Amino acid sequence: MDLRQIMYFMSVYEEASFTKAARKVGVVQPALSAQIGRLEDEFGGALFARTPRGVVPTALGKSFYELCQPIRLDIAEAKHRMLELRQPDQVFGPVRCGFPPSYFKAALATILTDFMERHPRVELTVRESYGGTLRQWVAAGELDFAFGSSPQHQTGLADASIFEEDVALVSGAPIAGEPFRPCDLGSVDKLKLILPSLQHVLGPSLREHISTGLIKPQRTMIVDSYVGVLEIAKVSEWAVLVPITGLLDEVFNPKLFIYPVKRPFLTFRWHVIHEQSKPLTAAARLLIEAVGGGLTAKRRRWEELCAQRKTRAPKKKAVAGRKAQAQIARKSIARKSTPRKPASAARWRKKR
Repeated sequence: MDLRQIMYFMSVYEEASFTKAARKVGVVQPALSAQIGRLEDEFGGALFARTPRGVVPTALGKSFYELCQPIRLDIAEAKHRMLELRQPDQVFGPVRCGFPPSYFKAALATILTDFMERHPRVELTVRESYGGTLRQWVAAGELDFAFGSSPQHQTGLADASIFEEDVALVSGAPIAGEPFRPCDLGSVDKLKLILPSLQHVLGPSLREHISTGLIKPQRTMIVDSYVGVLEIAKVSEWAVLVPITGLLDEVFNPKLFIYPVKRPFLTFRWHVIHEQSKPLTAAARLLIEAVGGGLTAKRRRWEELCAQRKTRAPKKKAVAGRKAQAQIARKSIARKSTPRKPASAARWRKKR
């Protein structure tokens, strides 16, 4: 057994196809099949079973894959470390990453410009999409890593949770009372709810809550556009659920009513997803740290803005109350200062 055979085996396992695996590692299929056959002869058992649906690993194959994973990681990590040791004080190289739409609006512009100023030798590529598509791009090698939901037990991908934030209900109408009052989604009357597709991190959990009755929408529609759903919400009674870091610019928007969600329990958990076979470079790790710090700062800012928003409401009511009292007082003064009209002669004679 050698490292080449291990890499061939892992490619077949992850691609579930000899043809795709051969294309991935850059060899012809017969050569790859021969190497897998030699491994099976050495171990005395089949590593894969061929079925109409593709190549399926046997129990022996699954065990061997688990043993091979740390070997591949160690080799990739050694390669990266040696490249970085050549220039220990420099952060360099390409970084290809992906983000969901809500984070683009929340914090990305400042973080990316600051990062590029600090590390001029980094070649950065950024792509935007929803969680499911980002996972596909990472699995296909088009991205080094992506932010979004967990890989949902996708073979060959690793993930780590770096941040968790609350979700708020947003509408252009006061569908749940005073703004910023925590709401129970199951108690919102005649709720018209905009849902994301199943590719979005919140898509599956929202549908599960609907099926169990924790959310009872009167109507639903599916829109996979962050900017689009907010525009729909601004001009209608339709509502959408948005991670709080995506609402920082909308807290004082008079066209939107924002309600923190107290029930059911909903959170947006940020994960970093990357290929297990490709450890993150120093540049990638630094960018991930910057993003995590930006998210934490945005959450603190959200809490501050919410506190300001809540204190504004009582002040507005007090001002409105004082204005009403002043108006009543002015009317009373006006009545007292207005001279009475003299009684008519006929009315005077009647009194006589």
